[in-house]
Amino acid sequence: MSVIRNGSPRDTAINDIINREWAMFQKTQNIGGRAGCQDQFDTFYVNRYSQHSVWEADTLESYRNDLIVAEMAKRNLITEKYAYMMEYTDPAYYEANLKAHLPALSEEKARLIAEIVTRQLADYEEYAKAYPALARSGRPEMESRMDTSIRDYSIGEYRTYSEGTLELILRDVKRMDHPVQAIQKTLVSFYGFDSLEAAEAAQKR
Repeated sequence: MSVIRNGSPRDTAINDIINREWAMFQKTQNIGGRAGCQDQFDTFYVNRYSQHSVWEADTLESYRNDLIVAEMAKRNLITEKYAYMMEYTDPAYYEANLKAHLPALSEEKARLIAEIVTRQLADYEEYAKAYPALARSGRPEMESRMDTSIRDYSIGEYRTYSEGTLELILRDVKRMDHPVQAIQKTLVSFYGFDSLEAAEAAQKR
């Protein structure tokens, strides 16, 4: 059964974004070769749809335009995202091999990213307290030897967005009471749960 959601203009916009991201993901070259997750479209779709589901229509359109502009310039934003993340996961390799090839980070973009991530991490802490079992099943909040943290992943991704898109995301984050819970509620709905409480109970079993 397909996980793809259709039926609304919002679904159409998100699906177009995901298709463009997936195409970039397929062309991303990893140091250790092709990753297993590059063959798992359904998992990719569920995670990306859930993340994008909380943004307003103009935010989605702005990010969609970022992807189109990148395609026209033959840039791969997914590749750039993972490269930016390596500033935190492998600083020496990042400095020696990646930094010079990535777009420079403006002061304004750095400011926007810092405020967005700070707000999202604060909200994540509330989510983790309310739903600890679900939180443990995802990425760690901060640096970890086992997996890329939420902080590092978010910073890496947001660096690939335009300042205009980041301004809209910050606006959306400020408007929402619990954006992290909203994302997670959409995510668990793909697995048949009608609430975070039901998903939390199942995760504890």
